[in-house]
Amino acid sequence: MALAVGAIALLSLFAHGQRAALAPVVPPVESAPGPAFVPSVARAFRAAAPLAVTTPRFHLDDPDALEPVRAESPRINAATGQREDVLVQGEFASIEAPYLRLILTETPDSEPGRSLFVILARRAAEAQGLAVIRTGERGAIETKFGAIETLDITLGGEGKRICTGFLGLKPGPVRLDGWLCAPLGQAPEPRAIACTLDKVALNAQAWPEKERAFAALDATREPACRAPSLAARDVGSETGSIPNRRTRKNEAKLRQSRQARP
Repeated sequence: MALAVGAIALLSLFAHGQRAALAPVVPPVESAPGPAFVPSVARAFRAAAPLAVTTPRFHLDDPDALEPVRAESPRINAATGQREDVLVQGEFASIEAPYLRLILTETPDSEPGRSLFVILARRAAEAQGLAVIRTGERGAIETKFGAIETLDITLGGEGKRICTGFLGLKPGPVRLDGWLCAPLGQAPEPRAIACTLDKVALNAQAWPEKERAFAALDATREPACRAPSLAARDVGSETGSIPNRRTRKNEAKLRQSRQARP
């Protein structure tokens, strides 16, 4: 009897445990969830710059140029805070016409120890992914900005052109560097580079101290580089006739070809 009672008790306990295991589990009651948390992301934007900063401050005083001069958007060097203006004339791929890329950095000081080759290599990479694939003779020329160091280079990219790179050595209102490529695979004459830099002028929104500095520089311009005055032109031919305009354009092309010959 005792054994039978004990077995029945064990079976009852086992059945109770099985029912507890099969009973559905009711989740605890929680408060209603609120709106999902989304971290705020500030929208990236470029602050508007004053007109005096965004407008180019330089141009080439060359009314008879066959190729228009384009001014790229000015940029501020984040490391130094110096402003750079870029003037471009022509296209690298158009070997029939000159190609100029001129960078003007607004700083009153020169940077001693700067390598012209390193500067040209960096500038070439910035301009349409070009590269300096060969270097030639070094030289120096005198301009209204003072002494200019030159280096014959061959630039490669979508094509190949022979050019002369340059770098200003004298402290002044601006520091300039860049290159000039003559048409038809020729190296530009030193005089062509000097006359090109001679045409650099300020736009109307420049500040007074720069205007005074450039006025002093203009007094030292090379007379042979200046465009002929209106009085020196044949006024009778300035009638707008197509043949006369074509003649002047052909004469300008001949002048550029003569300047491009080494």
